Amino acid sequence: MLEYFERGLCVSLSTDDPMQFHFTKEPLMEEYSIAAQVWKLSSVDMCELARNSVLMSGFSDEVKMYWLGPDYHEAGIMGNDIRRTNVPAIRIAYRYEAFREELRLLTDAYKIRQEQREHNRPTNQIPFKWPPSSNSDHATNGK
Repeated sequence: MLEYFERGLCVSLSTDDPMQFHFTKEPLMEEYSIAAQVWKLSSVDMCELARNSVLMSGFSDEVKMYWLGPDYHEAGIMGNDIRRTNVPAIRIAYRYEAFREELRLLTDAYKIRQEQREHNRPTNQIPFKWPPSSNSDHATNGK
């Protein structure tokens, strides 16, 4: 879970079978307490997990609006009411920008593949390498 969260994936916590896998009367609190201790999560991390959990839940729009704010369905910082979520705008902005960049990379790769097919070129060769190198020496030396 931590690796996914650190990479920016939308991670949430929930209870699966509270009567079977938990030891307290508050299984969701138990999940958050264990996550905070095991992965040494900050309070901002915990707030982001809680926000993600509400977003991905089956709660009605009214409940989501209560916990996240009336614009919760908006993308990026427009959908974050810091007074309710305690997730700083800079974190939401970073997650949104990273998501948009990943989407752009996928779109570009798809367009390149489509162009290769149109020109009967092999489609297993995409003309860029991942991850991109910030050091031009690595790009030219193949390292």
